[in-house]
Amino acid sequence: MDCKRARASMYTVTDNELEGELLMTFREHLGSCPGCSQQFLYVSRLLAVVRGRCCRHEAPPTLRIRILSSFPHRGGVFLEQAD
Repeated sequence: MDCKRARASMYTVTDNELEGELLMTFREHLGSCPGCSQQFLYVSRLLAVVRGRCCRHEAPPTLRIRILSSFPHRGGVFLEQAD
């Protein structure tokens, strides 16, 4: 993976939408590219701040599970992760 593609994938990774071999390639690139690694750290921190300040209301657990279970890449299965 080159820097251009890695930087384009950063938001996808922070949303847990990059899977499999692409995620592995992305992580390998970050391990060998200090510039992209630093940019990803910035993006991750920025999104954490934005999400922390903007997302004040959470969907009820049953609705959240129903929505997440409907995503095709989850195969209709959703396992609640501990925070």
